[in-house]
Amino acid sequence: MDEILVEEDFAHIDGRDMNVILDLLDELNLEAEPTAPRSSGRGRHWELTMYWQPARSIPESTEVGLSDTAAKIRDHFVTAGKLPPSRVAVYGRDGLVLWTLQLDAA
Repeated sequence: MDEILVEEDFAHIDGRDMNVILDLLDELNLEAEPTAPRSSGRGRHWELTMYWQPARSIPESTEVGLSDTAAKIRDHFVTAGKLPPSRVAVYGRDGLVLWTLQLDAA
C-alpha cells in the first residue's frame, strides 16, 4: 500500500472533514495520514495539499482514481455547506508537484 500525507488546514478542514478525506483515499488503497500544516491556509480559494511518500512516481491507476476522489471530496464540502478546495495537489518529497486537479465550483 502506498502512503500519502494530507496537510491539515485548520481554516478549512475540521476533524470530520479529515476523516472523510482519509477514508476516500483509503478506498484508493492509499495509506493516508494527516500531517502538520505547511502553508497559511488563508484566502478565499484554497488548495487541498497532499504529499506522496514513495520514491517512485504516482501509478497511472492511482492518478485516475485521484480525480474521482477529488470530486468526492469537493462534494463532501459542498454538502456540508463549506467552501470546497479549488484545487487538489500532490507534491513529491522534493516539493515538486506530481499531480494536480483544478476543481469546478459545484
